[in-house]
Amino acid sequence: MKDRINFKQVGTLLRKQVQEHGSQYRKGNFDAFGFLIRWFLIAVFLAVFVIFFGRFTDIYLSVRTGGTASEQVRLYELLTMVYTLILIFMVVGGVSQINRQLFDADDMKLFMGMPVGAQTIFIAKLVSIYFGQLVISAACVLVVNVTVAFHIPQATLFYVMTGVFCFVLPLISIAIAALVAMPYHAVKQFLKNRFVVYFILITLLTAALFYVYSVVLGAVRDMLLGDSLRFFFNEQVMTSIQNFVRFLYPAAWFADVLLGRNLIVAGIGIWVLVIACLLIAGLIIHRLMMWVMQSRIAGDVNFIHKHKEINFRRHPFLALMKKDFLLIFRTPGYTFSYFSVAVIMPLMVYFCMTIGSSIVEKLIGMNCDLEIAIFLTLLFGALTNVFCSTNISREGEMFYSVKAYPLDYKAVFFSKIMLCMIVTAISQLISAILLVSTGYVQIWEAPFVLLGGLLCGFAQICFATRYDFNHAKFSTEEDGEIKESGNTVSAIIVIGMVTSFLIGGSVLLLRLLFALRLVSGYEFLTYVIVGVVSLAASGAAYYYLIRKLDKRYQEFSGGGQL
Repeated sequence: MKDRINFKQVGTLLRKQVQEHGSQYRKGNFDAFGFLIRWFLIAVFLAVFVIFFGRFTDIYLSVRTGGTASEQVRLYELLTMVYTLILIFMVVGGVSQINRQLFDADDMKLFMGMPVGAQTIFIAKLVSIYFGQLVISAACVLVVNVTVAFHIPQATLFYVMTGVFCFVLPLISIAIAALVAMPYHAVKQFLKNRFVVYFILITLLTAALFYVYSVVLGAVRDMLLGDSLRFFFNEQVMTSIQNFVRFLYPAAWFADVLLGRNLIVAGIGIWVLVIACLLIAGLIIHRLMMWVMQSRIAGDVNFIHKHKEINFRRHPFLALMKKDFLLIFRTPGYTFSYFSVAVIMPLMVYFCMTIGSSIVEKLIGMNCDLEIAIFLTLLFGALTNVFCSTNISREGEMFYSVKAYPLDYKAVFFSKIMLCMIVTAISQLISAILLVSTGYVQIWEAPFVLLGGLLCGFAQICFATRYDFNHAKFSTEEDGEIKESGNTVSAIIVIGMVTSFLIGGSVLLLRLLFALRLVSGYEFLTYVIVGVVSLAASGAAYYYLIRKLDKRYQEFSGGGQL
């Protein structure tokens, strides 16, 4: 009998996904603090983007070629480039959604034992992926188009097609993402058990992305400091942009329609592309889903490691450290979030140092490199140390096994703290060396910057470990990986950022105030404030960690499920 689509079951499956998503907002599961912080950061990002994108729009629209300025031509080029970036961003998100909905979805195992047809499951998955892309599309298109319309008034067609494109772009991005999803999954599976190769590749990719981010920040700095960005767009650069934009399809068609240019050719091109994308996306995602269901029935192939004999006894403390290291290193999500970020932390400090130092020197006319270095070291050190916020939770049910061993509770906790401190120390040391070698920090100032970063890092690690222990939540996934950000992660990020702003921001502010009032001789306050606060924070966090820790450890039976 031919498998038919049961639209009633499609609605049921979609309601199931909505209810599962809504369950995280129920009492006991809802991370209200993390939710507020997440939306606050999104709002801040959108506000900053609107401000600087608007400023960039004004600069770009005023660029002249051949001695004349054409706002419509410049706007066409700008929209074409921006919509190309939006499509790339959506394709990346689409690949992630397809993998999450098909390859990594646990409900596929349940559906195979239920009276639900494959076509019904396919439609439900496709609709779910589309709505996920629709949210991204609406956010990007509305923010960009409204900002453009605010700076240069547009015709009615522009606003109408803005709404239409919110629904059209996901169809194209899903089709492209479907083409990429299978190769991406194959690469992901290939690297799954090749931990060293995965670590190297993901670290290099992260470093490259942050370099691009630093270039964007450099452009933002140029816009803040003057019109130097305007002079970047000379005749040669503009000619290259014009030649490049001509090949940016389908984004060029979207720009044409929005601006009322070449409507017949662009309109036909878009609709032919949409129909083709619908067919491609439907065919490929259907085949991917059937392949996933068949592979789930056949069972997954486990990677067999070569057995290694243990020829020596390792000290329990070192064995616990190795266990934690391997747990992180052999989990791709942890490897990226924890180790890769720690490796590129010195680059983060250096890139932001070059931008922050030039901005302060240009606006204030004074050198505050030491204070800026302290601020950036503490800030990025706090973001790097986020992995300590799951010191207990990421062990899952294994924590009970460790608790049953004849080990002192101090060995269990301080082995985790020692591993975190080693990673932090290496990252902070490389950062200090890089700042000295580039001349931003004097060689006698580097030990102080390093010490301040280590003390604050120690405080964050101690606090996060005890806080996670008091609010431990173990994952129910087979691999035990924590894929959701809990209260602990949100709290540690915010506390770390607030602390870095209080310490680094206060010494920078004092230095600026004394300089503006032409008062000298108070530079030692930087050392006093950072030293006293860092020592006090590390002492308080250590006391918080060890206070009644033995009793709490013996009574521990928590590990609420994520």
